[in-house]
Amino acid sequence: MPIGSITNSAISGINAFSTGLSVTANNIANMQTNDFKPSNAVMNEDPNGGVRVTLSQSQNTGVDPAQEMTEMMIEKMGAQANIKSMQTGNQVIKGLVDLKI
Repeated sequence: MPIGSITNSAISGINAFSTGLSVTANNIANMQTNDFKPSNAVMNEDPNGGVRVTLSQSQNTGVDPAQEMTEMMIEKMGAQANIKSMQTGNQVIKGLVDLKI
């Protein structure tokens, strides 16, 4: 996998988890809204590389705060993992540039 692909994949993952956090925040913000139907962000591998997010709305009303907090923790850790991946890719690039032959 080329170094650029690692960075692009990490950026894609960061964007996907950011979208997931936005969906979760919206669900929590509307927890007490009458007849509110929460949304879901489902992440899948993009055939061209990276992550694709599909948004859907639940058929049921009501928000489960425990489920939303769990989703928020997963999304935070996913974003952090992708940031670390991008940092590692950048360190590899820097190491290659600094190589002395």
